[in-house]
Amino acid sequence: MSTEQPETLPVPPMRLRTPFFMEYPLGLFNGRFSREMRDNGRLMGMVCRHCGFSMLPPQAVCSVCHGENFDDPQWVEMGPEATVAGFMSFNMPFIDTTDLSVQSSAYPVGVLMVDSPGRTAGFLWHYIGETDLSRVHNGMRVRAVFRPEAERKGLMTDILYWEPVRDSATTQGDQDHVSR
Repeated sequence: MSTEQPETLPVPPMRLRTPFFMEYPLGLFNGRFSREMRDNGRLMGMVCRHCGFSMLPPQAVCSVCHGENFDDPQWVEMGPEATVAGFMSFNMPFIDTTDLSVQSSAYPVGVLMVDSPGRTAGFLWHYIGETDLSRVHNGMRVRAVFRPEAERKGLMTDILYWEPVRDSATTQGDQDHVSR
């Protein structure tokens, strides 16, 4: 009989094998969004006809005013640049839900406000292509880097990462940020 307390006894690992594959149509809005990424290497969003909010990825019902945008959707090209609104770095593998493979990345993940000229920004979570975290900061400008056209599949992974925009204003801003 063991003298260990129940709280210290090892717990056997849980093993789950649940390969659950599901295919479903993307529909009118996400279908066009995916085709535009795959075929043209660009991000297409929608503008709510009721309140003017930019939606990226596009959606039939506005998340701000709940207005329906089924009839005569207003498509708008967004990006290819964005502003980092927040970011985090993690050193943990994750599962790619498209093929259940284990993936990892050296890049931090950011909340990106994707440019929509004259409108509100669309929001995406994606990789920021800068591994030196001292150079990553809120407000930095980034640009989408797409896979080569022959390798695109119409998935968010068609964007490899968002690279920092390097111009004189950004470089000065980066230097100011690092010196703080």
